[in-house]
Amino acid sequence: MRFAVLASLVFIVSIGIMAGCTSRDAITSQAQKTSGQTSQSPSPPGDTARRITAAEAHKLYEKGDVVVIDTRTEAAFKESHIKGAILVPVNEVAAKANELPRDKFILAYCT
Repeated sequence: MRFAVLASLVFIVSIGIMAGCTSRDAITSQAQKTSGQTSQSPSPPGDTARRITAAEAHKLYEKGDVVVIDTRTEAAFKESHIKGAILVPVNEVAAKANELPRDKFILAYCT
């Protein structure tokens, strides 16, 4: 059981790191489309997000000190997701940031 949880957390952290790179581009291009600007917009807040190791994520998960958010589409979330994860699609993260708990580490992932 511990191996499955640890393997899941390693997967989450890996995906989160990769998603950080791609989501920045998606958010920037979406912001440019809605504002009609063609100039470079500032980096999104997620670009400075703290990165943690799988071991750190596992410790937080075991203590219950983490909230896992799945930033994929609703269809992908319904197909499969990490147990206990909540759905917050990437285009809604900024709007729902105030709804997330302030006393826990927020671990976001997508594929």
